[in-house]
Amino acid sequence: MSSFVKKGMGGPPKAANRMRTSAVAASSLGGFLATARDGTDPGINAWVASIKQRGLSAQDAALEVVQKLVPTGGSIDEESAKHAMSQAIAHLYEVDPNADIFNLADDQIANVMAYTVAFDVYNRVQLELGRVFEKLKYAPRVIQERLAQALDYIMVVVNRSMEKVRSGSVQRSMREIASSALQDALTVFSES
Repeated sequence: MSSFVKKGMGGPPKAANRMRTSAVAASSLGGFLATARDGTDPGINAWVASIKQRGLSAQDAALEVVQKLVPTGGSIDEESAKHAMSQAIAHLYEVDPNADIFNLADDQIANVMAYTVAFDVYNRVQLELGRVFEKLKYAPRVIQERLAQALDYIMVVVNRSMEKVRSGSVQRSMREIASSALQDALTVFSES
């Protein structure tokens, strides 16, 4: 991870700048989920009502949320963020199968934001590690074990960074929270 951030991405500040789409995606998702829960936007209220009327499964509703926030097409960063958002919502349902995507508590929203950042970092690391694993000709089982270890580590660091940023006494926007959590996590990764 240290090599990925320091060498592959040019250090924590450059990495955070290059991955700003991840922070934007996390904050967009967090803001949307909070607005859907609070019912403060008539357009989102109508959209949520239409989703509920269609009787979609939790997974399908989650996919609809991602499609609403990041329409099809776009840059590699946008596609990566979209994939990370989908993975984050799926992970929320793994952790809490009874979660209601349109009625999440603040802590659940913060977790989904952290998961989005973590999965985006992981997806990028996976691409880099894939090249290394190919060169070193690791067995598929070893590759899967190492990738699982990397994901576990990334999740822990990003979740701690999110908690650290949220525990401050200063009121921040969702975008500032996501950006600060990403920057903090990348700094930790570069030092590990």
